[in-house]
Amino acid sequence: MRVVDRFVDHGAPLSFRELCARVLEDEHDYLILDLDKTTHLGRNMGELLAWELCAYEVYGESVTARPVRRRFGGRVLLDWSQPGKLIRYLGAGARRWALPGIHYLVWGKLASRIPSLRRLAYRRFGPHPTSAVQRGPQMVALRHLASADEALLVKLAGRVWDRHAPDQVISREDLDWIRARSPGIEIILSSASPKAMLDVAVEELGADRATYSTAERINSGTAKIARLREICPRLFDPETNVLAVTDTSYGEDHCWTEHFACVVDINSPTPFAPIVSQISPARAVHSATVLTQGELRRRAKGATGYLDARRKRRAPMAMVELDREALGSLLREPLAEINQLTSQVAPLPRHWEVAHALTKLTEASRALLTVPWVLSACPEQLSA
Repeated sequence: MRVVDRFVDHGAPLSFRELCARVLEDEHDYLILDLDKTTHLGRNMGELLAWELCAYEVYGESVTARPVRRRFGGRVLLDWSQPGKLIRYLGAGARRWALPGIHYLVWGKLASRIPSLRRLAYRRFGPHPTSAVQRGPQMVALRHLASADEALLVKLAGRVWDRHAPDQVISREDLDWIRARSPGIEIILSSASPKAMLDVAVEELGADRATYSTAERINSGTAKIARLREICPRLFDPETNVLAVTDTSYGEDHCWTEHFACVVDINSPTPFAPIVSQISPARAVHSATVLTQGELRRRAKGATGYLDARRKRRAPMAMVELDREALGSLLREPLAEINQLTSQVAPLPRHWEVAHALTKLTEASRALLTVPWVLSACPEQLSA
């Protein structure tokens, strides 16, 4: 394992276009974008489409077409004026989502916060527990969506997209600006969401094409890489220059550092670590807090509290930029431990233990790159 050539935490919140002005190169051939929680702050668009279909099947067009507030993160539509349908709706949602939802709450969300439970998740689900745990809710949603007419799903997906416009981080205007900056660049969306939502996203953003999930194939984790390799083998040619952007929540897209030269995590609770394998093409890792359309409007009006209330962590205000030498110095100890562990993977029977230890070490190494640590170790690497 090694450190990348360059690591940048871009510090103060900025727009997606401002970020691209810093990271996009004229010679970039492809831009790969994740969808869920990347194009929209904190919104899993495919999941929201599944909830929208559930509401449509019970309430019908007259209710779901109205601009009625959805609760619980935009999922649940409570129409108190129709108690009979409301009971049916809640019952259908409970039957469909209760068990997989509780399973994901325990082994996904709580396990990410409780160290002892997280270790049990690795022991129970193997070296990639996030993908395994997400599969249950994903399959519930995808099977339900597969039962509906595709034209209806596209219509509902369009409503979901429009409803969450204030949460949008990446816009069509941003991608138009990228094409003007880098003529000939191809923009590909790669998401675990279903086809209908990706059809809408491609149309709304002006992307070139997309990969998505079906009831037969979930497009997440390493499966995203496999599918991208199928539709566009040139992405993985050594001479091809790729910029890849994702929120990589719960580490879902951490494998991207093993396939792309430049990766960027935006609004991520689990950002990329700048440690990759010796054979990885990765040269640069970037991390940024990127503003939504709503936040940009509030900032333009001069509001001091313009950041979305859902942002749990205070955004850093100083930029951190580290080259290979500085990274090697800061991460010398965790890198040595990681290399010692990876050399032991083959003979050890319990690979989940090694995977768990590696995850903790890579997360610890990323935490060492926050402003206080860098300020004490190499203050010359900070800029206001």
